Amino acid sequence: MNLDWNDLHYFILLVEKQTLTATANALEVEHSTVSRRIERLEKQLAVHLFDRINKRYLLTDEGKRLYDEAKKLQLNIHQFTQTAKDSRQSIDEVAVSIPPFVAKGLIAPHLGAFYQRFNNIRLVLQSESGVSNLHQRQADIALRIAKPQQDDLVAKRLRNVHYYWYAHPHYLEHTPSEKRQYMSLNLSGTHGDWLQTELTGKTVRFVCNDFQLMKSAIQQQVGIGLLPDCYAEDTDFVQVDSNSTFSAPMYLVMHEDVRHAQKVRAVADFLIEVLGE
Repeated sequence: MNLDWNDLHYFILLVEKQTLTATANALEVEHSTVSRRIERLEKQLAVHLFDRINKRYLLTDEGKRLYDEAKKLQLNIHQFTQTAKDSRQSIDEVAVSIPPFVAKGLIAPHLGAFYQRFNNIRLVLQSESGVSNLHQRQADIALRIAKPQQDDLVAKRLRNVHYYWYAHPHYLEHTPSEKRQYMSLNLSGTHGDWLQTELTGKTVRFVCNDFQLMKSAIQQQVGIGLLPDCYAEDTDFVQVDSNSTFSAPMYLVMHEDVRHAQKVRAVADFLIEVLGE
């Protein structure tokens, strides 16, 4: 027996409205449609559901028993459709590990665009300079300056990050070149090697490990400091030693096991779009 749920819906509503006209008005159909569906349901069930008294449809004893079961089915179907709706509207969480300067300088300006496009993803930005352990699922995606060497990590090269020496224009105006001092960062790898070479023979007045602090120190005319170019876009800083720059590629890194997950892929594609060259 292949029952049509819509026939049961008509049946329930006719029980509650009692007349074909009222039921048809509620369903926005012709009253003949209601009559035809009820007749089909009675034929399929081989049960007389209603006694027709004048224009009213009153349940038979068999109809009363089936009405109770039909209401249970209606509740189950409503719960089923609500569960499906909740599933479609559920929030998926994607964790992205990002160096602080990338989060503030490159990702923050695109957060509005991200949430306009993805209303079912909760983005968890873990702003950190260390290497997040993708193997232990501390993050789904990592943005890194150094390319990972592990075989089970997949890396996509993004844009180059360019670093320049900057100073406040008033500092340059009021400080003779022979008295200008520099500010250093605690960097490692090729970044650190380049920086150490650059600062050889120069007076270093301030050291930190955060580009936001460096930006603030430059603004306060403490000295000449190194910044990614994205940090200086909203300032009036002046580039110093324009021939002395450093560039390094940024990589989007994912574990092989999670990179095909739909939610992770969606976030990865967005980051590639806004951070690619």
